[in-house]
Amino acid sequence: FWLVGKSEAAAEDLNRKYCEIRKEKDPQLRLKDCLRRGHSFADYVRDGGAGLNTRRGEHSEWSGFIITMSAKYPGPEEEDYKAVVLHEYFHIYQHAHIFSRKESERNSRNQVNPWWAEGGAEYMAQLLYSRQKGVRPGYLKEKMRQKLRSLKDLKKGESITDIPYGERAMIAYDLGTWFIAYLIDRTSEEAYLKGFYRDLNKEGFEGSFQKNFGLSSKAMLEAFHQSFLPLSEEEKLKILP
Repeated sequence: FWLVGKSEAAAEDLNRKYCEIRKEKDPQLRLKDCLRRGHSFADYVRDGGAGLNTRRGEHSEWSGFIITMSAKYPGPEEEDYKAVVLHEYFHIYQHAHIFSRKESERNSRNQVNPWWAEGGAEYMAQLLYSRQKGVRPGYLKEKMRQKLRSLKDLKKGESITDIPYGERAMIAYDLGTWFIAYLIDRTSEEAYLKGFYRDLNKEGFEGSFQKNFGLSSKAMLEAFHQSFLPLSEEEKLKILP
């Protein structure tokens, strides 16, 4: 877990320390490659945001999950910062339940497009934060209502599963969050958190989905798009705890 502040020079020093630790854990790693990697701590100072770096590959001796939190977008003084921390930690929960080091297998179990992984991380982050002491009543509904704005950008006949990372990814983030809320409402939080991830490696994504949720992912997504999304905003909000 790496916290990046506002100083680019300090971020460069932190970057070297990070790469030295990575080298200790994985001697095969070339230090210069780490220092020149695509998104360094200095980038977080300039651009802000947060991220998870998943290090679990076929050609590495070490595997782990690296969270980076920056000082802006959101900053630690903002309420969203707390939910973002939970969002990134839930990604660790997701990836920790995928044992394979093969990229193709990892992708198939977590899905390549953001609707499933990002939707799950965002819903659980907002749900868990809403349950914390001192969080205002109505917080979860407020955040979920905001995510419904992406409905206007979903094209006619388009599925959230078809939207990749990139310019339109926020649609999949927002409506994927609603899909997880819908899925949990139709089944249970335990089926999602425990059952699905418990069976994921043995059954694969689709097998575990059907075993724990009682429908194929295709059928559940069709019901979500055709029966749930057309409901009024107030009807949608009723499924939230």
